[in-house]
Amino acid sequence: MFRLVARGLLPALIVFAAVLAGCSGVGGWSSDVADPKITVAGDSIAVGLGASLREEVNDSTEVKVIAVGGTGMTYPQSFDWPARLEQLAEEFPPNVLVFSVGSNDDREMRDPDGSIVAERDDPQWWDIYRERLERSFDAFEDTDTEVWWVGQVCADGEGICETNRDVHRLATELADERAWVVSADLGELLGSGEEVPTGCLHDDGIHLTIECLDRAAVGLLEEDGHQFQ
Repeated sequence: MFRLVARGLLPALIVFAAVLAGCSGVGGWSSDVADPKITVAGDSIAVGLGASLREEVNDSTEVKVIAVGGTGMTYPQSFDWPARLEQLAEEFPPNVLVFSVGSNDDREMRDPDGSIVAERDDPQWWDIYRERLERSFDAFEDTDTEVWWVGQVCADGEGICETNRDVHRLATELADERAWVVSADLGELLGSGEEVPTGCLHDDGIHLTIECLDRAAVGLLEEDGHQFQ
């Protein structure tokens, strides 16, 4: 489910209504923005989700997808998401940042120079992952951006499944500590929870079908009178 925290006294934009029973509303940016902008960052799962979100929002809402396939938090020598999001927050902070990674991270942890700093089974791996997620979220602390973390599903592979779900739990823990970050879960949106989403995965066992990405996008946005629809 979602973990949502009110931010300040700005007019609240209630999001994720389909699964919000019993949760508080969120703020973070004024709901009277004329042409809101949503930026979608992360891996190839985020690329697909961004495309589906673009189809669901209204004409006044811009969805920009900066997600890059094959990326995550473990190989910054290939693509450094904390650094990229710090740049985004400084130069072009959107109204909403949707961020989703995990499926490429079931591997050793490397530094930006490519050197291995922790093997996958090293407890330090999670300490470094936490630090990188914190940098990604904290980049937007002093902006009007609301960060929407979106956890990835249990993919059809033991290592990837466990990594995705553990990363989501970590990100949700960090979101609970930050008023500008909310947490959503593709597993909850698609009804699969901690299990493999039957009927939603391509043959590779990792990527979601367009139909299921569309369902997830609707779940993120659906509410009567929602500004984005």
